[in-house]
Amino acid sequence: MTELTGAIASKLLKTIVADYNFWGESEGDSPLAVKRAKVPLDEKKILALDASARKKAEQIEGYKAPERTIVTKTLDEVFKPLVTSSLLQLEGKSNSILEGTLTIESLESAAEATEYYIQLYSAFKQLNSPKVCYVEDASDPYTGMFIIGTSADGQTVFAQSLLIQT
Repeated sequence: MTELTGAIASKLLKTIVADYNFWGESEGDSPLAVKRAKVPLDEKKILALDASARKKAEQIEGYKAPERTIVTKTLDEVFKPLVTSSLLQLEGKSNSILEGTLTIESLESAAEATEYYIQLYSAFKQLNSPKVCYVEDASDPYTGMFIIGTSADGQTVFAQSLLIQT
């Protein structure tokens, strides 16, 4: 397996999200933005990036992000339920097509979601110390999400989104 540099990992991830960019844990459109940094994303940096995303989403002058906590999960903890859900949706639609109640075109969204999650998982799995960080606050409908890994050349590669969860 080739070790991914920050530039190659970032390009790979941007290609993945260019095709299908919808995160299943969100109630709204929450596309992933792929970025890289020369420094690790510590708690302070994650909270700052999250606050900036919340401020942009709220579009309120003087907006101040609420007190938030960071919950860290493994790739498996996050991606397995998403892949399982999209596969079950795909299976259900496949059965409906066999029964003649749906068209083949109806498989497209579920198939794309399955491919999207598997490709993202595989790309981040090639990075060192991959993890997913959720920035949460019980009183705010937004949850910041960061999928993070370190490339072979020491850069931090991450995908960031602001999920809507009410």
